[in-house]
Amino acid sequence: MEEIKSINRILEDRPYLGKRHDGFPSVGVKKDGFSEPIKRIADGFSLYDSLIATRNFNSKKEYNFTSGDPLQFEAFPPIKDAMHKYIESEFSYKYPYSEGDDRIREILVKYLKQEGIVNTDPYDFNDINDVGLSRYNLTFTIATSHAFQYIMDIITKENDVIIVPGPNYGLFAIRPERMNADVRVLPLKEEDNYLPNPEELENLIKKTNKELEEKYKGQSYIPKVVGYLNANPCNPTGKVMGKSEYERLKNIGNVCKDNGVFVIDDLVYRDISYSEEGKALPMASIPGLFRNTITLFGLSKAYGLASLRSGFVVADEVIIREIVNRIFQEMDAVPAIIGESLGGAFNNTHLRNEEYKAYFSKLRKEYINRYQVFKSLIMGIDSIDKEHRSEVLSTLWEHSSNKDYFKLLDKGINGVNIMKNLEPEAGFFLLLNFNELKGMHYNDFVINNEFDLLKYFYNDIKLRYILGSGCLWPNKEDLIGRFTFAKPYEDLIEVSTLMDQSTKKLVR
Repeated sequence: MEEIKSINRILEDRPYLGKRHDGFPSVGVKKDGFSEPIKRIADGFSLYDSLIATRNFNSKKEYNFTSGDPLQFEAFPPIKDAMHKYIESEFSYKYPYSEGDDRIREILVKYLKQEGIVNTDPYDFNDINDVGLSRYNLTFTIATSHAFQYIMDIITKENDVIIVPGPNYGLFAIRPERMNADVRVLPLKEEDNYLPNPEELENLIKKTNKELEEKYKGQSYIPKVVGYLNANPCNPTGKVMGKSEYERLKNIGNVCKDNGVFVIDDLVYRDISYSEEGKALPMASIPGLFRNTITLFGLSKAYGLASLRSGFVVADEVIIREIVNRIFQEMDAVPAIIGESLGGAFNNTHLRNEEYKAYFSKLRKEYINRYQVFKSLIMGIDSIDKEHRSEVLSTLWEHSSNKDYFKLLDKGINGVNIMKNLEPEAGFFLLLNFNELKGMHYNDFVINNEFDLLKYFYNDIKLRYILGSGCLWPNKEDLIGRFTFAKPYEDLIEVSTLMDQSTKKLVR
């Protein structure tokens, strides 16, 4: 092959580009190296890459339970109507504005008011509404990941710290460190119902700031804690902080505000809380907290449109102005169809609200039933409430001709259980505990850690899932896996049966 000098210059700095592979793209690097918990996330993705690279495409079916894809379900009808209407309109020939269409932004402001968002300390502009908001408090982004990237770039300087509760979404935790900021993990505890403890958060902020002051003493800039990620509901725990957790949320918000730490309130799973009454409460709905909160909304998880990558940010005007600047400088504008989709999903019309009730009543039922089915296979049918058992059994019978799963309904999967006190209240993930398998072996292969376990399952039954370290599980000695149950029933049944057969091959 001919040497191309211009290509070689790129490969000198990025030698990994010289090899084609089918796995995950690079998670990136940090100038002085990732911190320990983030390095474990990166190591996990490297392991997925190596496993995928060795697979035989003509051999066994692969079971990918790592996915963040929501359940295959009809897209929310008002969104489809809004997008169709726009495409057929006379305006689709126009380039959009960097900040997004003002008409859509006004629609979203009305939705925010409906959801209780309130700014009790607004600026003195004549377009501010009665709850302190205007269209200048929001802009559109390409999903919440795009928004989070901008936010990290805006609020962090080199070696500043973002606090992330653990467990949490690992790829969000990587982003600050790719920008040469640092991440500290706030361990969530069973005694706190795996919800953030405001006192421990404040202690961590103060301890971290003190360490940073000592480490960078005498330098022109002293790094500090600048952000706290509040995923509500939480991926992967499925825990929700709704109205019943008002005081906890208020205390978290005030701790952050008093210490100069932004709250990044990620609400992307909010609409698939299993109870409408228990739906996640936005931090920005608590009086006094709006201006210190940056709120993320999106369509990817709850509205059947993950492929559209559609989201928006709500924040103080200062933050929104800079996000708009970045959008203009980097891509000119977010596609107009994203704004139209958001306007279809998040408005306060009677028609939308009635369609919302009908749509999410069906969708939540689908998630709850899949959860109950998966749980019955993992833990046995006795783990299911009596009111759900007949529906679970009916579903199992309907979706599998191979009745081997009947054996699981007695005791569940050998050596596997759902983490205590971590049954989901939202979303579509389960955290499974494999600690009973530690130290067991198959022939000469011994399972000493979570990486060994994943290798074993992949080699034996072509199963992939997210490692505990990949979702910032606090105790790295545990064998934890995050599994999606947003899958066809057939896959849930097959994987459960195969996992049981696979674990039974292991011996002490």
